[in-house]
Amino acid sequence: MNKNAYEIRLDILNMAHGDAFAKYHEKISTLRDNAHRKNESFDVAHCDALYPTVDQIAARAQELYAFVEGK
Repeated sequence: MNKNAYEIRLDILNMAHGDAFAKYHEKISTLRDNAHRKNESFDVAHCDALYPTVDQIAARAQELYAFVEGK
């Protein structure tokens, strides 16, 4: 089954979203582990600062799309 251009773009946007949130969860996990090792409390305020923005997701999607286009 061939996908049209809109479906390809949506797939790429979903990949970019997944990448961004995987990195976010990895950073949060690292911070939580570091706090646990140091016997410190985990500061939830770090979570908000690291949350992926729409601009970051769009930039990643553009990188992926450029690869698909072969540029």
